[in-house]
Amino acid sequence: MNRLLLVSSAILLSVAFSTPFARSAEASPLGPSLPGSIIEGNNAFAVQLYRELADRKGNLFFSPYSISSALGMTYAGARENTAREIKKALHFQLGQAELHPAFKSLNRELVASAREAGEKLNIANGLVLTRGNVSDEFKTILKDNYGAEIFAGGLDTINGWVKQKTEGKIGRILEQLDRNSVCVILNAVYFKGIWESQFQKRSTYDAPFSVSAGEQVTVSFMHQESDFKILTEKDFEAVSIPYKGNSLSMVILLPQTIDGLSLLEKQLTTRSLKEWLEKLHEKPVQEVDLYLPKFKLETGYDLVSPFDKMGIKDAFSREKADFRGMGGLKGDIWISQIKHKAFVEVNEEGTEAAASTAVEIRAMSAGPHPVFLFRADHPFLFIIRDNQSNTILFMGRMVNPSNK
Repeated sequence: MNRLLLVSSAILLSVAFSTPFARSAEASPLGPSLPGSIIEGNNAFAVQLYRELADRKGNLFFSPYSISSALGMTYAGARENTAREIKKALHFQLGQAELHPAFKSLNRELVASAREAGEKLNIANGLVLTRGNVSDEFKTILKDNYGAEIFAGGLDTINGWVKQKTEGKIGRILEQLDRNSVCVILNAVYFKGIWESQFQKRSTYDAPFSVSAGEQVTVSFMHQESDFKILTEKDFEAVSIPYKGNSLSMVILLPQTIDGLSLLEKQLTTRSLKEWLEKLHEKPVQEVDLYLPKFKLETGYDLVSPFDKMGIKDAFSREKADFRGMGGLKGDIWISQIKHKAFVEVNEEGTEAAASTAVEIRAMSAGPHPVFLFRADHPFLFIIRDNQSNTILFMGRMVNPSNK
């Protein structure tokens, strides 16, 4: 049976303190959830982070939703200017009192939507106490709003949790812990389903994919004729390929020209992407002659520099970082590294994807429907999103399918 297997990120926050906790965190009152605002903010963050990561050449893939979730939990422990910078960079439109319950509501909505469509979507969070402890108030926020599992352990425990929650797709997220590490915050999202209109393996064949106007590679193309929603704009075409039950879908944004990806990325903003997806959503389905390359890629990113450019400064500064919401004193702890790894494979059975992030804090139409040809045989953007909430779970670009 053709199936879709989608695994999202394991987010890891390693926290280290130079001194034991001497006080409790300032508890943030929990207010009503406003998932609409959090979706807008998360998607805006997805676009901005994409633009930061797009500076590097080649294929690109990451999970903005998982990173947002992890930094949401980190934000729960931030105070003063450190909190303001994280809030701005992550496009959180809600304050401490509303944001965490909003994540709780959105997670619940995403899981329920997938379940109703017959799909499997699991979202897991964890707080691993490595060589110390955090305040009870911080634990309560993570447990009550993110359903965080709270347990003690070291490097093997952390990597084991990530491997389990991502069904083995991310086998190892950290190679070492800071000697003063106190805790690790984890997030993992797992999705498994099938295409609504399945590809048949007998229809797959080898053909050229134009990496650029002067370079081609031979890759395996999947093919089917079926009904999909199509959007045609001046500089690109888009197709929405739904998974069973139409709860989630993969959206392909294909430039009109072989070398048109750079122009499309320049046009990519939070507003333009929202408008494109809304237009695509409103389109009626039509018969499409669809060609999509099979591809598999793994990516890895150091996110300290991108987040620094996006305005998070104090959190990386020993002198200015303020994470009193986790306990301790201002200046006791700061972020030393943020790592993100991702994996995606697209084939006849569907999509398999995984992402992992490590954030270490250390001490110190009418009439007949024509057949529309959509041939993704040159670089394109792609998004995996929840259709009900419009939440972007994954985002990337495919430049060279032969680049494993």
